[in-house]
Amino acid sequence: MKTIFYAILTIFSLANIKAQAQGKISGQITDDKSKIVEFATVTLLNAKDSSLVKGALGDVNGTFEFEKVNYGAYIVNISQLGYKKYYTPKFILSAEIPNIKLTKLVLTEASNELGEVQVTAKKPFIEQQIDKTVVNVENSVVSAGNTAIEVLEKSPGITVDKDGNISLKGKQNVMVMLDGKPTYMSASDLANMLRNMQASQLDKIEIMTNPPAKYDAAGNAGVINIRLKKNQNTGLNGSANVGVGFGPYKSLPKESAGLNLNYRNGKVNLFGNFSANDRKSFQVQTINRKFFENGKVISGFDQVGDNDRRNNSFSYKMGADYFLDKKNTIGFLFNGMNGNWSEDLNNETLIKNAMAQLDTTSRTLGSINNNWGNYSTNLNFKHVIDSTGREITADLDYARYDANNSMKYRTSKYDTQNILREKRNEDGLTDSKINIYSFKTDLVYPINKTSKFEAGLKTSYVHSGNDMRFDFLVGDANTHVNDPTRTRDFVYKENINAGYVNYSKEFKKVSVQLGLRVENTNGQGTLLGKELLKRNYTNLFPSVFFRQKLSKDHQLGYSFSRRIDRPSYEDLNPFLFFLDPYTFQRGNELLQPQYTNAFEVSHTFKDAITTTVNFSRTNGVMTDILEQNNALKTTNVTKINIGYVENMGISFSVPVPVTKWWFSNTYLNLYNNHYVGDIPKTIIASDGSSSTILQPLDARATTYQLNMTHQFTLPKKYTLELSGWYMSPFVEGQLAGRPMGAMSFGIQKKLMKDKATLKLNVNDVFWSNQFRGSFIFNDIDVQVRNKWESRVIRLNFSYRFGNSKVAAARQRKTGLEDEKGRVKSGGN
Repeated sequence: MKTIFYAILTIFSLANIKAQAQGKISGQITDDKSKIVEFATVTLLNAKDSSLVKGALGDVNGTFEFEKVNYGAYIVNISQLGYKKYYTPKFILSAEIPNIKLTKLVLTEASNELGEVQVTAKKPFIEQQIDKTVVNVENSVVSAGNTAIEVLEKSPGITVDKDGNISLKGKQNVMVMLDGKPTYMSASDLANMLRNMQASQLDKIEIMTNPPAKYDAAGNAGVINIRLKKNQNTGLNGSANVGVGFGPYKSLPKESAGLNLNYRNGKVNLFGNFSANDRKSFQVQTINRKFFENGKVISGFDQVGDNDRRNNSFSYKMGADYFLDKKNTIGFLFNGMNGNWSEDLNNETLIKNAMAQLDTTSRTLGSINNNWGNYSTNLNFKHVIDSTGREITADLDYARYDANNSMKYRTSKYDTQNILREKRNEDGLTDSKINIYSFKTDLVYPINKTSKFEAGLKTSYVHSGNDMRFDFLVGDANTHVNDPTRTRDFVYKENINAGYVNYSKEFKKVSVQLGLRVENTNGQGTLLGKELLKRNYTNLFPSVFFRQKLSKDHQLGYSFSRRIDRPSYEDLNPFLFFLDPYTFQRGNELLQPQYTNAFEVSHTFKDAITTTVNFSRTNGVMTDILEQNNALKTTNVTKINIGYVENMGISFSVPVPVTKWWFSNTYLNLYNNHYVGDIPKTIIASDGSSSTILQPLDARATTYQLNMTHQFTLPKKYTLELSGWYMSPFVEGQLAGRPMGAMSFGIQKKLMKDKATLKLNVNDVFWSNQFRGSFIFNDIDVQVRNKWESRVIRLNFSYRFGNSKVAAARQRKTGLEDEKGRVKSGGN
């Protein structure tokens, strides 16, 4: 290792020595009205053959600079949106004139060309790039008025189940990021945030199945990076949108509105966006359970839950960049989202005897009210070392998640004559507060035109505090009596320290990227002040990427990476989460991380049609299991580690421009999941003693997923879009799922000189998107069906305003990476 670093330092030294005898070229750009043109693209070309020598970006003062340029004859090309391209006359850099400052660099407006550029630059809804799949949300008609989670459902290879859990190519534990910053939430809280996020806030979704070492090692299925929309111009500009939607069943409204603003003045750039949502929906869940004794059915439960939900939220993002000079920038960013999630429960359970005859009817009426707030603050610094792309960045982050949840359950039991025989009333309160602190720094150091070195360090600290209290209401006076089995105080603290190095090199027909990341984890959990768990471990995560150009139209890619998934803070929490008297969920403080080795081979034809073959094995896989107590007639869900899961698959991405006005994109993923492990079962003897036995699980299924999008450009500025997706039967541990799918339709019209857009769409036209599955394993037989208001008609109006001729606020990734994806922050 020491030899490698010495070699790298030697290369750096030689590169710097060679550059000392070279010259410099600079200049300032204005327009034909003597106004400074900011952030123009500047390229230095050989005068002999116009080949590219170097590229640069003008700063806020319109100035640019090329350093360490070999002596010779050159021309400079300048381009900026809204202006005609400009070429300088030929000039010579020599020992006699080593420094040249170009003058009279004046750009001329080209308003007609601007319109042509906007039309040509339009991208398809789904775009396949060499290292990732990109979903261009802004270009989708059917996404207007939808939520972020509904857009994810339409994305290739992504599956969202009934509870909002996200899978990628049949694999769970996906790292979901916002603008390069992981969300750090539990699955339920991430689903809640995405349900409250408008699709109009999204620019694009980047899907990476095998990310490099610079990303946190979490996420065995890969990374989904959701890029939020930022204005593409500076000056005073922005956009506004308003929308309304209705579901045909119950006619529950869904309202949304948003505002996006950007303002630049001199060295300061201010930006922000604000949005509000108010959505009503419903869910109908049917569960059929059988209980066994000595192989015979002794009881059966037929349960129907008809629940009404309401989400309302307000999200806001504010930030500022200050350009100290052309090489140094500091910035501030604040994100927040506050909301309330409530649900009215109406569950009826028919309890039957061994002869399938009705014995008891149990009705539970309940209400859940969750107030939550997510906040994150980022301070960042960027230093540009030189014009070759060498730079150092640093980020200091703080995030806080608050959630207060109140629950009321009123259960009544009736006999076959509908006579009240028993009542059970209870109230619950939960309080969750999570604080995350993080610091990271990254170095990007191009060695020459064909090789680059990257390195970084990161440290994070998390403090997660969770309180839960449940009371029974006893007697006519409803006296509160505490339930000690569900009253807990759990605190989890965790520190992760990480570092990485990444080296990439391009040869004539082959490019190579090698990376190594090391992560040290220290965790401690206490229950009621007593230590419950303690973890200290260090892991290495290598990554290797090769890309081979076979010919003009054919490329091959090979990749390998090792990744980790740590348990979410919610999964480690040993609380019992009550659903009804017979159903609950519990955490598992003994849960361990899972590790994945993933391989991919891809072929790209004409930089468009991509075929990928993948294989991965996850050891100690975390999976949900059902546990039943046949004596008490209760069922609980928990997460445990089992042996392994192997995922093998092949996928095809086929973008086809059928005609000039019809673009089609098809994505097909065929994969096989194979789960192998032991499931523990608790046996309770007649004397009350208990023992645990292991029952082998060997479950596998071959599944295919199909996504199709058709976009039609019609006369008079109309656009039509048809999209659909389908997934065949699948398995996830004990769960066997049945097919799912949906079709959507949308039409849009450009108005007011293309500054306004009116969109009408229908999501899930045939109301076919529902979850159906079964848990059948030894003496467990549970059938589940879940249907929600996925068919919605929406009308959305958006309007762009302000200046449209200068560049955008900086996109940047903050330091909050793996931790956020594991937070419980409120909502479901």
